[in-house]
Amino acid sequence: MAESPEPAIMARLNPFRSALGLRVSFPGPGEARVDAEPGSASLGDDGRIAPGVLLTLLDIALGHAVASRLPEPSSFATVSLQILVRSAWPQGALSAVAGAEPLASDWREASAQGTVYSSGGTPVATAQGFFARGAGAGRHLPPVQDADRYGSFRELLGARDAEGSVVLAIEHRHLNPDGVMHGGAMAAFLDEAMRAGLRKDGAGPGRLGSFSIRYLLPGRPGALRTLPRVERRGRRIHFASASAVGEDGSVLATAEATYLDDLG
Repeated sequence: MAESPEPAIMARLNPFRSALGLRVSFPGPGEARVDAEPGSASLGDDGRIAPGVLLTLLDIALGHAVASRLPEPSSFATVSLQILVRSAWPQGALSAVAGAEPLASDWREASAQGTVYSSGGTPVATAQGFFARGAGAGRHLPPVQDADRYGSFRELLGARDAEGSVVLAIEHRHLNPDGVMHGGAMAAFLDEAMRAGLRKDGAGPGRLGSFSIRYLLPGRPGALRTLPRVERRGRRIHFASASAVGEDGSVLATAEATYLDDLG
């Protein structure tokens, strides 16, 4: 069966997607597939695929599955996303496949489910998300031409520790076609913040086990900060949370995650 063409709503250049070199295809209506060949911008400081890439892959796959069913012009936003890592941490190429279904007849609200597979076909992680349709028609944003200069994914993201908090300047490369912070970038930022909190508390933090995020307000270009919280340190599994706060003090997103000491 021939693939559906990419809908015009998603054909606009997406800086965060282009920076990671992700390829999107549409097997059918309400379905999406995202393929990634991890380059330098997809790797963490340890040389493994960065957790933020896995989060971004799933957010894009689920969101594109929803977008493929929306009328033109239209836009959508991720409201919440839950991810569970089901195998050893992946290496090499990844593929995410997702399907969406409406929660309202006009797709004003929709849910989507997806799975990330390793190059050998092993399921790596699963996700479920809730999405809401917006009124915007999106912007035409130029791609990120110089992603290679950032090196690792953490450098591409731009998050850094500062006086007990983790900060980020939301820039062009972090935006989605609607001109607000990409859901995958926000998830990656909060993951980085929770990892920083665990490091400060003396934990690994090891590999990601589960991740849940709620998007409360859109992230506009400007300063973003978070104060991560270690909820509990176990013998092997650690629990953390974090909130992303904008320049005006508004909470833009909240997240919770579990981390495992083993890196397998």
